[in-house]
Amino acid sequence: MKIPASIRTIYEDQRDLNEKLKLEIDSKIKGLIEPRWHYESRVKELISFAIKLETGRVLKPHELEDFFACTIVVQNASQINVAYERISENFVICEKRPKSDDFTSKASNSFPFDDLRLYCKQKPNPILPPKELSEVIFEIQIKTFLQHAWSIATHDLVYKSDDANWSQERIAYQIKAMLEHAEVSIQQASDLANCEALKKDNREILSIKKSIDIIKKNWSKEDLPRDIRRVAQNILSACQLIDISLEVLDALLDEKKQQRGGTHPLNTSPYSTVVQYIIESNEAGFLAAIQSTKKRGKILIPSELILPTTLDRTRSVNAIFL
Repeated sequence: MKIPASIRTIYEDQRDLNEKLKLEIDSKIKGLIEPRWHYESRVKELISFAIKLETGRVLKPHELEDFFACTIVVQNASQINVAYERISENFVICEKRPKSDDFTSKASNSFPFDDLRLYCKQKPNPILPPKELSEVIFEIQIKTFLQHAWSIATHDLVYKSDDANWSQERIAYQIKAMLEHAEVSIQQASDLANCEALKKDNREILSIKKSIDIIKKNWSKEDLPRDIRRVAQNILSACQLIDISLEVLDALLDEKKQQRGGTHPLNTSPYSTVVQYIIESNEAGFLAAIQSTKKRGKILIPSELILPTTLDRTRSVNAIFL
């Protein structure tokens, strides 16, 4: 596309400055975000710049507020405020769009682009002279992975096309409506789980819950990972393979804890501790389980465990030895 020289000149006047800004902001924001978040940025291309100016909505072409723009992507809607707080602590927020979190101008049956956008400047350093980059306004979008996925997957259908197609746009916004519903469901999962239609359990979940309760009873929060459920599932699987009920496990842990003066070993995992206790209390059942060709499942045996002298590794088809 042919770009008028006047527009090209305005673009060139801003490009170098914003490319320098990009290097600084990229470095700063990457130091602020969580490991599981995503970050990306760009400096606007000439053609995109020209088309935006031609909309007639840019009142200051020499100071385009999103010449440099970046995006922070968080897990779900509950993390948006966390990201917002980090930006507000480290940058000057000149404007926020939408302006309010609890008021919208869009109709209830409309799903336009309305992700959170912050128009920011760098905070001046009081002990250093002001820099030219400090006065450049740039855009930070904060969105969830579902919002980001929608914008990537449907961007060309909605914004960049060589044709106008009502059907394609309709599909894109139908998808956006479904993803917004998914976002609400994720954010309010705890509340939704208590509704009458969903408030149910099954045998597997009840067993995992009981296993979690036993683990929490025997180990402190500091001695457990954040993902207690997976630890509980691993212990439950080992008990099921050896035909030990959770009631028996609970009593066994109480007994062993008393024998050890009120503590379990701290140099090994809860899973390994349970396996060691089972070996000590039910050697025959343990050997029968790991040697049975009729059972499905494996038990991990770390080298730290004290094993029966009668154990035959060649026959232990249900054990993984470290």
